[in-house]
Amino acid sequence: MNKSHEDEIKRFWGSRDIYAKAKADRRGASATTSRKKFYFLDGPPYATGSIHMGTAWNKILKDAYIRFWRMTGFDVWDQPGYDTHGLPIENKVEKDFQIKSKSDIEKLGIEKFIHECRKFATKYIDIMNAQFANLGVWMDWSNPYLTLNNEYIEGAWHTFKIAFEKGLLYQGLYPVHVCPHCETAVAYNEIEYTKVTDPSVYVKFPAKGGEFLLIWTTTPWTLPSNTGIMAKPSADYVKVKIGDETLIMAKDLMDDVMKRAGVTSYKIVGTMKGKKLADMEYDHPLKDIFRFQEPVKHRVVLSEQYVDLESGTGLVHTAPGFGQEDYKVGVENGLAIISPLKLNGTFNETCGQFAGMYAKTADRKIMDILKERGLLLHEEKVTHDYPLCWRCSSPLLEMAVSQWFFKVTQIRKDLLRENKKVNWYPEWAGQRFENWLNSLGDWPISRQRYWGIPLPIWTCACGEVKIIGSSSELPSKPKDLHRPYIDAIKLPCKCGQQMTRIQDVLDVWFDSGLASWASLGYPDKKESFEGMWPADLNIEGPDQIRGWWNSQLITSVITFGRAPFKNILFHGFTLDVHGSKMSKSKGNATAPEEVIDKYGRDVLRLYLLSSPPWDDFVFKWADVDGIAKSFMVLENTYNYVKTYVPKAKKVKNLEPEDAWILSRLNALVDEVTRHYKSYNIHRAANSITSFMLEDFSRVYIKMVRDRVWPTYNESDKASAAFALLEVARECSKLLAPMCPFFSEHVYQTCGLGKEESVHMCKWPKPYKKYANLQIEKEMKIVQEIIEAVNAARKENNVKIRWPVESVHIETEDETAKSAVITFEKVLKNMTNSKDVSMGKTDGYEKDFSKGKIYVSKNILKNEALLRELFREVQSQRKQSKLNVEDKIVLYLDNDSMQEFEKEIKDKVGAKNIVFGPVGNPTGHVRIEEEKISFKIEVLQKIYD
Repeated sequence: MNKSHEDEIKRFWGSRDIYAKAKADRRGASATTSRKKFYFLDGPPYATGSIHMGTAWNKILKDAYIRFWRMTGFDVWDQPGYDTHGLPIENKVEKDFQIKSKSDIEKLGIEKFIHECRKFATKYIDIMNAQFANLGVWMDWSNPYLTLNNEYIEGAWHTFKIAFEKGLLYQGLYPVHVCPHCETAVAYNEIEYTKVTDPSVYVKFPAKGGEFLLIWTTTPWTLPSNTGIMAKPSADYVKVKIGDETLIMAKDLMDDVMKRAGVTSYKIVGTMKGKKLADMEYDHPLKDIFRFQEPVKHRVVLSEQYVDLESGTGLVHTAPGFGQEDYKVGVENGLAIISPLKLNGTFNETCGQFAGMYAKTADRKIMDILKERGLLLHEEKVTHDYPLCWRCSSPLLEMAVSQWFFKVTQIRKDLLRENKKVNWYPEWAGQRFENWLNSLGDWPISRQRYWGIPLPIWTCACGEVKIIGSSSELPSKPKDLHRPYIDAIKLPCKCGQQMTRIQDVLDVWFDSGLASWASLGYPDKKESFEGMWPADLNIEGPDQIRGWWNSQLITSVITFGRAPFKNILFHGFTLDVHGSKMSKSKGNATAPEEVIDKYGRDVLRLYLLSSPPWDDFVFKWADVDGIAKSFMVLENTYNYVKTYVPKAKKVKNLEPEDAWILSRLNALVDEVTRHYKSYNIHRAANSITSFMLEDFSRVYIKMVRDRVWPTYNESDKASAAFALLEVARECSKLLAPMCPFFSEHVYQTCGLGKEESVHMCKWPKPYKKYANLQIEKEMKIVQEIIEAVNAARKENNVKIRWPVESVHIETEDETAKSAVITFEKVLKNMTNSKDVSMGKTDGYEKDFSKGKIYVSKNILKNEALLRELFREVQSQRKQSKLNVEDKIVLYLDNDSMQEFEKEIKDKVGAKNIVFGPVGNPTGHVRIEEEKISFKIEVLQKIYD
């Protein structure tokens, strides 16, 4: 089924408003017949351009489950969402306007900048909606939730105030990662890492008494803020004499340090435990340049936890203003906290000759000064992981700045408890999330930016702070709650002055974290929330462990004390054939449209849904081709049903093979339903396709094709027709969530039901009356016997089309004996034998699991010729593109075929057969010395 046929199905859905009807049907006819609710929550992507294979896979997975749960009778909430705030949007606008810094934004004007951010944030929403809809994704595209809407912002303020009221919000000086380009804090879940090469320096700090404490660091720019040195209390330290100087370092690291520094002559002149170094005072080597160091008392402090002996010197340079471990040790030991950097990463005006210099640029200058003063023992290069801003890829700096924080550490036990209640698919993803939660620190929630949800905090010069949870608490409400309009709102302070809003905005992850209730209009609109929340299902990728699921759980536990989701399906990344992440810039990305244009949407959908979703998906064209070939068999199977079984009535008595396929159908419905409900959609896909390709197409249809031939009129025809249509009907429903276009096509063209669309049908239920495990066991044996017969024929050059006199089965197995009796007609037909009997006889032998088969060596040559003739004539009919109804005249030069005249006419669609010499024959068939020449002429051609 190609793209143009799928386009016709799309038009059919649109013209009949099928999506709306399918939803309305599940809602019930009236308020008194309300259906079960299923709350699917869409993780909001950024609408920044075209979709890619990863976003296509994500939405197709979601669509398949939305369709499944809707068909099972649920009223499914399917609102899509979009993230519309944050640095991704700001960075795009900055690029368009050639903005280099925050000061450029101020020059442009905040109002203008916000206007452009809003415009860009919404620019591609309709485009992406259309692209997702083109994949066959049925969601409420006319009503997406947007994080920029005032109603959504109100939901954010509500949660923020609850955090304040519960004592989970505080303002403090704390080391956070800062992006110097974006000039704002970056949360722990927004950090990416890359390999960088930095200086590695060994610096001598002058201690009281003429000795030197030797420290090691890869961040020379933090040395101006040093206020302490950590030593490991349990470790052994040595005093090492090098020339006239004595250096103190860890004993276990001494040889490595000397080797690196190229020092060959040195002597240990003293040893001590690290605890003896406690409170040893030293001078800061750069205090004459960085004058703020002059009043600071510098000393050694102890830390068993943060000093290791794997590398360095065993003495750790400690700058509490730059680094969380340093900060923690500094606070515990009363060290001064100095952070002289601005948000743009430059030293402030207190830093003398370094004022205005970028921190990383200062590395070289600091090293040169230390070298001039004889305080740099050694320098080298080291390659290590370094944090980057996840949005602009700028190197991050960790510094202590004043931020607003959520006390995540205070609720960590609650987070872990609630995660235990969530059903994770697969389970190990839940364990990965638990590991993440165990490592969480407090969440710096404020951002020094523009385009985001404004912090609802007003302060007064008198020190008063007010936090609002709704715009109803404001003296007036602006039409737009964003900056700069909200900044203009002043609140009266009890001191008589006016309170002004803090100009920060909220972390964008806070925005999306509120989605499960803010998208429903909560707290103003409680009805939808109370009827659905928490969400029944989230489906997202591995980056949401530290992203969306993290922010959702934190904000939900703060607001409601519980998890906002019940079930989570975790999916992987999409990779190219070499296992690399797809990227347009790298030229290794395959767009969904490429597959659709070549094979159609449903081939893409089935391909993406046939692999375990939690594994990374490696895209391979060869695998797509394989799915396309399987899909072609599915199409041919349904075309067969459409052609040969236009209608059927229910029958009381089923033939054994018909009972078997319906029993297999019963098992399939149960199996596929279980796979869907356990979120093993790939297993559901594989079960359906395996059944359709193997059991239905390659086994059952071959068994019954003679019984549904147009000219066949025996009583068992009705049984086969009923079974064929029953399987076709139910499988069209089972396929509907995965292959919505194809399933709709076959449902309509094969006349498989009374509903207007297959997507308005109820999900199939197992037909227990069809369940027959005994007949399924017997059929397995029958298939083994058929395979053994075919193998014996092949080994002895006896074509399957050539009838033989008999097939004998030798077995002691009672089930096998029963199978031969039950399926005698099937065995005769499928082994092309005049007789099937039990026992041992002469013939071509072959083993099967329950015994042996014997194929008679007596080939019925006339009937073999007949089979060859059927094959060749049908081949020529196909080449001539004749329909089943089209009649021919057949000329034969072999009078021995006259006894089969009626059968030949039925099988090849011949109106007349002329026996005698054939001039200009169109074909020949031969069995050993017997030969037939023939010719066909089209007598009548019937067009569709």
